[in-house]
Amino acid sequence: MAFPKRVRDSKDINGIIEARRNSDNLRDIPNVLVPVWQLKIRERFGINIDREVAEYIVLAAHERGTWRRQRATRKIEKLLISRGLSKEESASEARLIIDLAIGNPEK
Repeated sequence: MAFPKRVRDSKDINGIIEARRNSDNLRDIPNVLVPVWQLKIRERFGINIDREVAEYIVLAAHERGTWRRQRATRKIEKLLISRGLSKEESASEARLIIDLAIGNPEK
């Protein structure tokens, strides 16, 4: 797969990749999936989650790739840290949320 012309012409490919990874833009996911997953998690586990966390769960559940779970866990962890939880608490909460929502592949 070839890179687009604007990426090939750029001298700072690492800067472009870093900017793309650091952006919080989600893939195009249908708007209806987020509330459906919120309801699904609320009914199944009794956990109320907000829209931002649900967006990352939907992305992890519907994205194809090997790092999707870890990426979603990391994004949810950052979100929880910004809301005032400690790093350890937010890491365990994010892992728990992802494991409950989309399952644990080791089990």
